[in-house]
Amino acid sequence: MELTINGQRVTAEPNETVLKCALRHDIDIPHLCTHPSLPPFGACRMCMVEIEGMRGYPTACTTPAAEGMVVRTETEALRELRRNILGLMMLEHPSACLLCARREQCEEFRPSAEKVGRTTGCHTCNNKEVCDVRKLSEDLGFCELSVPPLYHFRPLERSEPFIDRDLNLCILCGRCVRVCKHQHDTSIIDFVGRSSIARIGEAFGRTLLDADCRFCGSCVDVCPTGSLADRFAKWFGKPDSWAETTCMFCDAGCALSVGVESGKAVVVRAVDPDRPLCVLGRFATAPFMNGTDRLRVPQVRIGKVLREVSWDDALKAAAEKLAPYKGAAFALVCDASMPLEDRYVLNKFTTEVMASPNYIELAPDARGSAEATLPGAVKAVLVTGNFLKETQRDALEALVVQDCYPSALLDKADAVFPAAFFTETDGTILDSEGVVRPLVRLTTAPGQARTDRDIVLSLGEALGAPGFVEKDTASIANAAGLPAAALYTERASTPAAASDPGKRRVWFRGHNLASMVGGLRSLPVNGDVPITEQAPATATPVLSCEKIPFQILSKREISPNNHEIKFYAPAVARKAKAGQFVILMADATSERVPYTLCDWDASEGAITLIVQEKGQSSRKLALMRAGDVAAHIVGPLGTPLEIDKFGTVVLLGGCYGIGAHIANAKALRAAGNHVILIVEARSHYLHYYQEELASVADEFIASTIDGSNGVKGHSIDVLLGKLKQGLKVDRVIAVGCPFMMKTVADETGSLDIPVWAALNPIMLDGTGMCGACRVTVDGKTKFACVDGPFFDAHLIDWEELKDRRSAYSEAEIGSLLTTEPVVHAHHAHGQGCGCGKA
Repeated sequence: MELTINGQRVTAEPNETVLKCALRHDIDIPHLCTHPSLPPFGACRMCMVEIEGMRGYPTACTTPAAEGMVVRTETEALRELRRNILGLMMLEHPSACLLCARREQCEEFRPSAEKVGRTTGCHTCNNKEVCDVRKLSEDLGFCELSVPPLYHFRPLERSEPFIDRDLNLCILCGRCVRVCKHQHDTSIIDFVGRSSIARIGEAFGRTLLDADCRFCGSCVDVCPTGSLADRFAKWFGKPDSWAETTCMFCDAGCALSVGVESGKAVVVRAVDPDRPLCVLGRFATAPFMNGTDRLRVPQVRIGKVLREVSWDDALKAAAEKLAPYKGAAFALVCDASMPLEDRYVLNKFTTEVMASPNYIELAPDARGSAEATLPGAVKAVLVTGNFLKETQRDALEALVVQDCYPSALLDKADAVFPAAFFTETDGTILDSEGVVRPLVRLTTAPGQARTDRDIVLSLGEALGAPGFVEKDTASIANAAGLPAAALYTERASTPAAASDPGKRRVWFRGHNLASMVGGLRSLPVNGDVPITEQAPATATPVLSCEKIPFQILSKREISPNNHEIKFYAPAVARKAKAGQFVILMADATSERVPYTLCDWDASEGAITLIVQEKGQSSRKLALMRAGDVAAHIVGPLGTPLEIDKFGTVVLLGGCYGIGAHIANAKALRAAGNHVILIVEARSHYLHYYQEELASVADEFIASTIDGSNGVKGHSIDVLLGKLKQGLKVDRVIAVGCPFMMKTVADETGSLDIPVWAALNPIMLDGTGMCGACRVTVDGKTKFACVDGPFFDAHLIDWEELKDRRSAYSEAEIGSLLTTEPVVHAHHAHGQGCGCGKA
C-alpha cells in the first residue's frame, strides 16, 4: 500500500504502523515510549501526527498505515504540542543543563560524566550521549520551563546486583515494565503508586532478587533516560563501536553485541533483543575482562619470589624448566571451553614438541567446574587455568601456568604467562548443539597478555621446535579441518541459563566467577543458594558519651549529593582560618580527600564541612551518621585567604563551593569590606544555606540556570550585569567546580579586576611532598596544598588542570565497582553512662 508522509510517497508493509513506516523511510517522528523491541503503547503522546480525514492528533505508533493516507509530522502546531508535553515531563526530570547557554562549553571541559550519587543534570549523567529526552529537547528547541521543577529527592538505589536505579530521572514511559512482561511473561517491575508519587518498582516492597529477577538487563537497555543503568558500563559513556562475537562462559554459544571504548569491552547486549542473555553474558563479561586483578606481565620464580620479566626471559625460563620432562613425565592440562584453534595447537605441542601422551582436556560440568586427574608419572605440568588440587601442585617438580587471573597455583609456579580472554582473541568454539561458532578479536588484552595459542607457539620455539604448526588463525583452522562458523543470532528460545539459575555456569577456567565479579555473589546459583564469602565478624565500636576526635556531631543532606557534616576536631577548630582546608579519611582504606573548612567553633571544638558524594571515599562519608567516627582529619592546611580592606569584594560560589564562602564572607566583612555574595545552582532544589549566606554578606543574590530561584543565569552573568550598571569591584573570589571558575576567569580576562580561584586538584599528603596537586600558574609549577588553594584565576592553566583531574579515572571507577559496606559506629549507652539517654 502507498501513503504520503510530509509530501513524500512511501510504501507501507502489511500491519505496519505509521511510525514504523516513517522510520523505515528515514522520516523521523519524535517518540519516547515506543521501542523496536516492544509492541505499540501510545503513552507519551510525542509521536502525534496530523492525518487528513481524522479528528485530533492520532499517535503514529498506534495508528495502522492505510492506502492513500496523507500524514503530516512537522507542523508548527505539532511542534508546540510536543514542546508542551516535553515541558510537563521536564518538570520531574533534572533538566536545567538542557536550558543552559553554556552547556556545550561545559561538556567540552568535562569529557566524561562526573561520578556522583544522584544525577542532577546532564553534566553528571552517564546517559547523556544516548539520552532520548535530551535529543528530543534539542530537536524541538525546548528552552524554558513554565513553572519551577519538582525534584522528588528519591535515593539512588544501588543495593541490587549490577543495576543502579535513579528514579529522579524516570519519566514513567513504561518501557522497562513492558519489556519485562514482553520477554519473560512476568512483571518483576511495574508501576507503583499514583499521581505525584507514582514510580517504577517491585510490588509489595520486594527487591529484584526477591522478585526472582534474572538480570537479563533488558530493562536497562530500553530505558531512555538512564534511570536504570548498568553499574559498570555507565562510567564509560557511549562506546566507540559495536561488534559481535560469541560468548565463552558456557557452551550455549550465544551471540554477543559488545560495546568497545578505547580498546576495552565496556558493555554487552544480546544480538537478538527478543532472546535476552543470561546474567553472565550480559553483566559479567565486561567486569571480568576489565578486572584489576588480571594477570598482565610474565613472571618467573627467582629464588622464592615471582618476579616480572620480559616475554623472552619468561619463555626461556619456562623452556629450561620443562625441557628435562619430555615424554610421559609431562602433561598439559586445559579445558574444552577454549577456542578450537587453541586446543589444536596445545594438543600438537604436547604430542610433538613434548612427545607426551598426556594432553588432558577437561570437560567442564554443568556449572563449569573441572578438575584434572594426573597420571602417576607426571612431574611437570603446563596448565591453562586453576585446574589442579593443592596436593597435585605440591607434588610437581615443574609448573608453568598461563591464565587470565591469579590463583593458588602461582604459589608454586616456576613461570606465569598472562593469557587473553575471549573478546581478546579470534577463532572458533563448538557449542552444545555441535555447531561451530566464531570468536572475533574486539578488544586489546591488558598489559602484555597473549592468546593461549600464541603463548604455546612461542614456548615451542623456545624449546627448539619452531613452526610445529602454522601461526595464523586461518591456517590453523585449515590444518585442524574446522568448518566455517556462523553467529547464533536466531534462537528458537531463550537459553536455559537465562531463565534457570540452576543451569548457569559458576566456574570459568577453574575460577569461581563470583570471586571476580562482585554482583554475582548475591545471585542464587543452585536455585536458591547465593555464592557468598562469609565476612569475618567485626565488633561494632562502642562510643562513650564523651566526644572523641573525628566523631560526627551532626549530619544532614542539604541538597542532592551535598552533605553538611560537623566533626569534633578541636585541634583544627582552634587554628582554622578562612580559606583553609582539611584532609579527611572516612576509614583506614579511604583516599585522603581535601575538604574546605566551611565553618568552625573553637569553643565547641567543631568544624563543618560540605561533602559532595562523588567517588568511593565521599560515598563512605555520605553513608555515615551522627556518632560515627572518621579515621583521620588533618589540618588546617593550605595558605589562608588573604584578608585585608580591599573595598568591594564579590564572592562567587557554586556547587560544593557555596558553603566555603561562609567563612570567607565573615572574615572579609570583619576587615571592613563591602561583601557581595552571589551563588549559582542549576535549579532551586540545589541551592542551600541561603539564609546563612544572606546573614554574613552585605548583599546576597541567588541565581539558577533554569530561573526557578532568584536571577536566571550563572553567577558570572549576575556580576557582569552589575558591572554594566556601574558597580566598582575591587576583588572577585570564585569557589566552585573548575568549569565555573574557568568561566569566571574567561569572562573577566579583559577587565581590570583581580580574580582569585580556589583549586581542589587530586591531593595525597597535603604538605607539598608528593606533588600530586601540582598546577601551573603563570607558567610556573605550584602546589595547591601549600601554595594555594587560592591562585590568580587569569594565570591558571585550566586545560592542564582538567587533564590532571581525570588522570586516575580508571582506578576511581574500579573502586566504585567494589564498594564495601560502611560499618556504623553508633553511640551506645550502657549501665553507668549517666547521660540520661536510652
